[in-house]
Amino acid sequence: MDSSVYQDKVRGAWFGKCLAGAIGMPFEGVPFAVELTEEQIYLKDVPNDDLELQLVWMDALKKHGIALRCTDLADNWLHQIKHGCDEYSTTIHNMQHGIMPPQSGAYNNFFADGMGATIRSEIWALLFPERPDAAGFFAQQDAEVDHWGDGVRGEIFMAMAEAHACVHSNIEEALRFAYNALDKESRLYRTLTRVFEMYDKKVSDFDAKNDLWLPEQRNFNFTDCVMNLSFIVHSLLRGKGDFLKTVLLAVSFGRDTDCTAASCGAFLGIAKGMKVFPKQWLGKVKNELCLSAFVTAIPGVPLTLDDLVAQTLELHNKLEKQLPAEKYPAYTHCQLPQNPPKFDHSSWLILDDEQFDIPAIEKQLRATGKCPEELKKYVVSFDTLFLDLSRFARDFNRLHLFSFLTVNHNETPVDEIMMSVTADVGERLWMDGIRLTNHHSRAKMLPSFHRAEGGVTFHMALKPGEKHFFHWELAFCIAPLRACLMFGNSYNDHLDGFDFNI
Repeated sequence: MDSSVYQDKVRGAWFGKCLAGAIGMPFEGVPFAVELTEEQIYLKDVPNDDLELQLVWMDALKKHGIALRCTDLADNWLHQIKHGCDEYSTTIHNMQHGIMPPQSGAYNNFFADGMGATIRSEIWALLFPERPDAAGFFAQQDAEVDHWGDGVRGEIFMAMAEAHACVHSNIEEALRFAYNALDKESRLYRTLTRVFEMYDKKVSDFDAKNDLWLPEQRNFNFTDCVMNLSFIVHSLLRGKGDFLKTVLLAVSFGRDTDCTAASCGAFLGIAKGMKVFPKQWLGKVKNELCLSAFVTAIPGVPLTLDDLVAQTLELHNKLEKQLPAEKYPAYTHCQLPQNPPKFDHSSWLILDDEQFDIPAIEKQLRATGKCPEELKKYVVSFDTLFLDLSRFARDFNRLHLFSFLTVNHNETPVDEIMMSVTADVGERLWMDGIRLTNHHSRAKMLPSFHRAEGGVTFHMALKPGEKHFFHWELAFCIAPLRACLMFGNSYNDHLDGFDFNI
């Protein structure tokens, strides 16, 4: 590839990532269709998490070169990325307890299929444009730290498609190339098949969008990568290389709009270079990158768009020559750890109110502080953060879970302790007889400190050494049924030392 063309595409990738991400930012997470016009676009200069972690990976590449593996990236996570949400915080928590990549992205990770890795694909495509297999392989190393299954496949798909587009400049061919490399049994492959079939059958843009939007919008996790990748591919195919049409179409689906828009913008920049962006928008991206403090603290990290382009070119010229002649292997997902550390152990007395006198049992538990001998056979132990209660759900019954909380955590100030309570069904929670929650949205559980669905997150001042009695009621239970009660801090980190036992 001509060096000037390549340089233009590198700048286009990073420029498009920043500009389009800012366009989609105001609508991140919305569960409705967005009717946005060019005149209504609002841009605000905020840190772009879609870009920031890729700058951290550049630091890792400077140290390890093509020997870089997921275990090396884990070191960057633990030393440079102290906090995060959803899959990021789960992964950091796993690694802090000795569960390292690739299992760190799989274990206890409710967000293993999230968009958090898919949005980090551009660096691998730009470094290895003539070797899509290498782009996909290093995208895998990246994604396996904090994802599993389709969460990894999503980043591989984008990296391979973008690498192809960088060399051949054809958006549709690049998408089909990466699609054909997917695992045919995966949910991602099946979903993208629908996107391509409607495009090939010339289903109208309106009907195709609705065919995707109506079922996918019901996904309880707005960052699900399969859902959002279907929006991205649909928009890239039907946008026909037009920047505003493509990005506004991606935003119109709602859900993870900052990521879908940013991915489309970067893809167009990679395929077409800077000429793809309308002239009136060229001045909308500052040369100085808006970055979080944890990124700017890294020595030598690029702080401007010019420097980011220069460092990308430098790494490409260095690493491309080191690639082995043989192709890198395709992704096969790892197995879950067989005997993981039990840092989420809890035990609960689980009773059905049709079989037991719940008020009388609750009174006895509070009075004695222990489970009656005759009820001990109904005590269930869990070694995972999420309680799988499916086997107890039958005929819309009502379950009551009882346990005693001992506070053994002494690191977090009490005014920063957060408690998150979520379930797949309506739930109420009492602590020492005082009702804390009454939540009956019937939304599927999303155990996240900053966007809890099927429940709520709130401040709970709990001091070391305290003991409390918990009664958790789940209403109209049907399988599958999961529930989660977890503790965190103001940074969305998972906290240990809140022990439920009975």
